[in-house]
Amino acid sequence: MFKKYFSFIVALAIILGGILLSSLLSSQRTHLNRQPVSTAATSVKTILIDNQEFNKDIKTSGRVTAFNKIEIYAEVTGVLDNSRLDFREGTRFSKGQPLLKINDDVYRNNLLAKKSSLLNKLTSLLPDLKLDYPKTAEKWQLYLAKFQLDRELDPLPQPQSDQEKYYIASRDIYSLYYEVKSMEATHAKYAIEAPYDGVVTSALIKPGTLVRAGQKLGEFTNNTIFEIAAPVSVNDLDAIEVGQHVTLTSQNIRGEFDGKITRINSAIDQQSQSLQIFIQTTDKRLKDGMYLVATISSTVNKRATMIPRSALVGTDQVYVIVDSALYLKKVDIIEEGNEQVAIQGLENGVRILGEPLVSAYDGMKLENVTLN
Repeated sequence: MFKKYFSFIVALAIILGGILLSSLLSSQRTHLNRQPVSTAATSVKTILIDNQEFNKDIKTSGRVTAFNKIEIYAEVTGVLDNSRLDFREGTRFSKGQPLLKINDDVYRNNLLAKKSSLLNKLTSLLPDLKLDYPKTAEKWQLYLAKFQLDRELDPLPQPQSDQEKYYIASRDIYSLYYEVKSMEATHAKYAIEAPYDGVVTSALIKPGTLVRAGQKLGEFTNNTIFEIAAPVSVNDLDAIEVGQHVTLTSQNIRGEFDGKITRINSAIDQQSQSLQIFIQTTDKRLKDGMYLVATISSTVNKRATMIPRSALVGTDQVYVIVDSALYLKKVDIIEEGNEQVAIQGLENGVRILGEPLVSAYDGMKLENVTLN
């Protein structure tokens, strides 16, 4: 009888124990679900926007080239004559002084023969003009009096009527005159004069050798005016203008050189998104082929705030703090350094997130946070 009641009591105890254990576990699960989850950092570094005057300096570099530099080619054929000054590297010539002289004996004689033919034509024309056009004969008489074989032809007298023009043209005066003028232009190419004061920087021919038409003879350079072609980013276009002064420096020569922007190219390099500016300088210490660094002070004064590069989200956004919440805001970057950037687009007094925050997102609430 006792065993029968004992088994019943044990079974009842087991059932009651299971009910109590289930109730305890359920209470603990409810307690855990009700614990709040933290969604924000407890300490955040911030930056207060304080826009100030910002003068942007643009740095670029380029190679120095002589502004006046020409390659000399022969346009006629002949033997190069000796001259008072040899056409060799380093030889200086003044403007108008002969650089090279190609022997022109044969061509000059042909030119004189053609001029003699024109003189004969004009001489035979004059008696007929005195009969048919006496009013203009005096002009032609004066032209013949000034005619010289060793001088360049003067322009022909102008006819006073179409009939007179046709009359002169029928004697082949015009065709022979322009043939002589063409030969005179060719004859002038046998002598090459210096177009400006300069120095021979390349000489590829010596006296006594045969020169052929189209052959390169050398290079002639003026070393008083120099030009530097340098790339500038498209973003800096509003900071440069023609006539702006530039400071030039070299690693090889002490001191600074003054330059001025003379031209700005409008063609943009698609890969680098830059265009070329041309800077002119006249410093005598410079030499063709040197490299210079150019510093251009911006002509546009802007108001901006410097912030750490790490405060940027992506390339051009920051987190603005408004009512203890983060909001993404796009800004304009006007200057970039290795560690800091200058930004525009935010008003004074606006506070932004000053350091990276992995858990940050647009609209995130900052609760119980200390703003440093």
